[in-house]
Amino acid sequence: MTYRTFSFDELKEIVGRRSEIVIQESATGALLFSAYGGRLLGLYPKRRGHNALWVYEGIEEAMSGQQWMIGGERLWIAPERDFFYENPRDFEGFHVPAGIDPGEYQKLGDTVFENIFSLLNCARNETYDNCQARRIFTPVNDPFESRLAFAGVEIKERLMITTPNLTMAGWSLAQVYTCGAERPGTVLFPVTSDAQMLSYFEPIPRDRAEVLNGYARFRIDGAAVYKLAIRPQDIIWDNPVKAVYVTPAPDGDDWQCTIKMTDDIPQSQEECVDVARANPGGPKGAIQSYNNGPGFSGGDQIPFGEIELQLNRGLFDSSTSTSTASHTLLGYAGSKEEILALAGRALRIDGTPEVYR
Repeated sequence: MTYRTFSFDELKEIVGRRSEIVIQESATGALLFSAYGGRLLGLYPKRRGHNALWVYEGIEEAMSGQQWMIGGERLWIAPERDFFYENPRDFEGFHVPAGIDPGEYQKLGDTVFENIFSLLNCARNETYDNCQARRIFTPVNDPFESRLAFAGVEIKERLMITTPNLTMAGWSLAQVYTCGAERPGTVLFPVTSDAQMLSYFEPIPRDRAEVLNGYARFRIDGAAVYKLAIRPQDIIWDNPVKAVYVTPAPDGDDWQCTIKMTDDIPQSQEECVDVARANPGGPKGAIQSYNNGPGFSGGDQIPFGEIELQLNRGLFDSSTSTSTASHTLLGYAGSKEEILALAGRALRIDGTPEVYR
């Protein structure tokens, strides 16, 4: 599988033709933010290297058509069932509300983006006006002091819906690339030894996901649609790392690593709001990962994966429901040995993790 990559300068030029952009230096690398979609599009550990995030090869046409599918790291709302399906009962009629994504984000500061939008709750058949999403991005130093090529950012989220007593939460999704079935990527999660992974869509075959010694792993190859989730009771809570993605670079011998860190996710089943399409009445996950493939509800087969966080459940006042959270996204580049050693440190396991190949 050939993965179309964009250099930093190419992405800057393309996105800059359609949106206001912000560029920030980060350690050895660079970050590229887009007001369109209010998101981080470029996470480059090396400014002249590869993006740790996936970007749609048709991004300019997608932006011209006001489409959501452009790549990068984005903010949505959970539960997916209530807001993304025209028929929530049967999970039919998937669509992405334009008010959520791409929205109409405005740049309020160098790396502060705000979206004022209306949102239809398909489960209640109610529309909420003057809702607000605010995202604040701040470059960070390498928390692991790894000496690898690195870029990282802290993201502070505020998602406010103008109705009280609404079951909702912010939902962070980072799209990551895959080099395909012959050179797959691997998502790794620090979990308890008795962890039980959840399948949100079709049952996940054993050769695509398993629990090993101190961590779980999930194959990302863009060859089949599966979604995995980790229950709150299976998360290692004293480790701020919640997901680690490792993959070969699109060319050459380098590897890359993308890490999501946070403490602002549900810590119990009661705090989780996103139900599984495969088992709506069953257990729910706080951390999720998605592998795209043929049959993707967005249309074309587009090879990518996602690492996702269900953020803090919304709190209520007399007129609003608001989810707030902080999380960190880190990108690294190095040799395979260096990247797997870093992944082992992030997972807090002895040695290095087993990855798909």
